[in-house]
Amino acid sequence: MTETITASATEERAVDTERGTGRERVRRWLTGDFGKVLLVVLAWNIALTAVAWLFGPSTPASEGIPKTGIGSTLSLLSHTYRWDAGNYGEIAEHAYTGSYVPLRAFYPVFPIFAWLVKTLSFGTLGLLAAGFLVNLIATWLAGVALLKISRFFLGTPRSHWLVVGAFLTAPAAFFLHSFYSEAVFCALGFWAYLFALKRQWLWMGLCLIPLTASRITAAVFVGLCFLEFWRSAGWKPRGLLSWRVLWFPFAYVGLGVHMLYMKLETGSATASFTALKGVSTWAYHQFNPNIAGTTLTELKITVSALIGNRPLDAWTLMSHVLPTIGLVLLLVASVYFFVALKADGLPLALFGIASFVMLTINNNVVSVHRYLLPCLVMYLALVLLAERRPNLRGVAYATMYLNSLICGAIFLRFVAGHWAG
Repeated sequence: MTETITASATEERAVDTERGTGRERVRRWLTGDFGKVLLVVLAWNIALTAVAWLFGPSTPASEGIPKTGIGSTLSLLSHTYRWDAGNYGEIAEHAYTGSYVPLRAFYPVFPIFAWLVKTLSFGTLGLLAAGFLVNLIATWLAGVALLKISRFFLGTPRSHWLVVGAFLTAPAAFFLHSFYSEAVFCALGFWAYLFALKRQWLWMGLCLIPLTASRITAAVFVGLCFLEFWRSAGWKPRGLLSWRVLWFPFAYVGLGVHMLYMKLETGSATASFTALKGVSTWAYHQFNPNIAGTTLTELKITVSALIGNRPLDAWTLMSHVLPTIGLVLLLVASVYFFVALKADGLPLALFGIASFVMLTINNNVVSVHRYLLPCLVMYLALVLLAERRPNLRGVAYATMYLNSLICGAIFLRFVAGHWAG
């Protein structure tokens, strides 16, 4: 009898311990990186939704409302469905089966996730709600990855959270909230790089594969992770003889699968690369390796507009001035990061320069302020400067404040259906 009581008491203590451990795990999760960033991202999304409803016009201009009609009916999330969101919505609903050829220029990973969430909800979620949930999770994961990445380069907890703040206050950060692919792209790219920093090459590769099916600029993240791989080997050539280097060419399986699908669906594996040819509204997209010429042209337009020699209209501001200033800051951030950290900062510095090249090789800088969102070297460099030069900390805070104002202004343009990048 005594033995039975003792055994029962032991089992009860084990159950209590297990319950306590479970509660402790939940508490640690809620008070850890994932829980804290989730609260921040939730509050940020609620704030953007409130701004859209309180200050956005009730009758948006028809120009930016997609023809699919999903965003034309006023709803809680209709403000997220503007401009290119319609192309992603069309892919989510009908894949690439339509006759609208330019649709093929948009990659499928985000629409697939939105379609999957909508399907798994058994009709309880509409497309906009499904896309919002995908972007909420993706922005959350991107923020967690960025927070953890910052600990490899910055020393204080305040600095780590400032990097997340810089990301969420970027001038084009509202695209993370909209029915666009930015949030998913950032999440996959940031986690791929984080796994590279942690030398977890398998997980890095598994993030890079869908990344290359998300956007052609995934190449800069593949390059970033490759440089980090090489740095882990002390920059020695023999370090590249490891079998793990095969993850980098293997990363393009994602792009290969997409091209195979396009071949089966449209008859051309390169349909995504040629979709804009002959489209008058996108005629400014022309491959031009003369990056210096493109940069100089954009600098002239920007300076001329800022000093008053050229009208600073909406198109000039959104498609020339803001993107050009962003590109200049990207170069400055990349150079500073290398100067400050030497070899440790070289992968991210080269990542920034490679991003500059990819974003100017199409003979224009239209929408570049949006494409700069994944360029995490800009956020890290800004906070690194504040950490190393305490007297310049005010500059970092002022930059984030100014960026948040610009973000809010562009967001209201976007909600109203005006061109915002």
